[in-house]
Amino acid sequence: MILDSDTNIVYVSKQLLDYSQGIDILGILRENGVSVDFIPTTRDVWARDFMPVQIAEDKYVGYEYCPDYLYPKYTLYITNQARVCDEMMIDTIPSGIILDGGNVVKTSKGIIMIDKVFQENRHLTKIELINRLENAFCSEIIFLPWDRSEHFGHSDGICREILPGKVLLTNYHRYSKKFATQFHQILSSHFDVEVLDYEVAKPHKNNWCYINYLQVSGTIFLPQLSVMRPLNGNKCNIVAEDSLAIEQFQRLLSDCKIIPVACSEIVEDGGALNCVTWNIKKPRPKSLLEI
Repeated sequence: MILDSDTNIVYVSKQLLDYSQGIDILGILRENGVSVDFIPTTRDVWARDFMPVQIAEDKYVGYEYCPDYLYPKYTLYITNQARVCDEMMIDTIPSGIILDGGNVVKTSKGIIMIDKVFQENRHLTKIELINRLENAFCSEIIFLPWDRSEHFGHSDGICREILPGKVLLTNYHRYSKKFATQFHQILSSHFDVEVLDYEVAKPHKNNWCYINYLQVSGTIFLPQLSVMRPLNGNKCNIVAEDSLAIEQFQRLLSDCKIIPVACSEIVEDGGALNCVTWNIKKPRPKSLLEI
């Protein structure tokens, strides 16, 4: 399984540049040594959702990207995965599964997925779908229950593996104690679990976003809700949770470099840095000594 810590290149949609913070995000990635390129013929900014899942350097799992939350009003925003992969010369293994890439959190022990995937694939029995998923990803699937108040049903907004055998759970207990307890119980049967939390007087409505970070090799690009520089002559808006999130990530991932990245506009639209990126591992070119 190719994990985020193995990756060395990031792809984004050109729609990222529609955000005023988009150029800054690309600049921060490049300043920190990350190779960045654009995905061709995209129809929206959420690259994670419509791109295939890399499970080995030369192995990508494809799926049908036709999310129910875009039907029928927003179907023009559905990017055709097969067409994109053809233009990028990426061969995929078809799975015959309806899925969003944002509902695939890869870990050293399996793939964490919200069980909304069963509703999206009602043409298959539960056993048939589990078998297809496990055969496609060559991995165990760890299912979390779907909180229907969060209509996307994406696991990358709930948890991430931060070290082999250890996952980080977002501050879901501040939104739903019921689902937070269920998530913790299920994850604890597979991993050690750490939980993010922020003790602030006035919680920001989007303080869930920190779990949706981007990791490339040993660098964590951590979403920030504060505006890092004045916009249109206005004063910077400082969000208390930003510094608390940085402190917790630095404590939990002491071997990683933590880079704060302002992306409040993207978060306001329902995603963060993991959502707008597709990070993979490409083999390094052979040196002349190896040829």
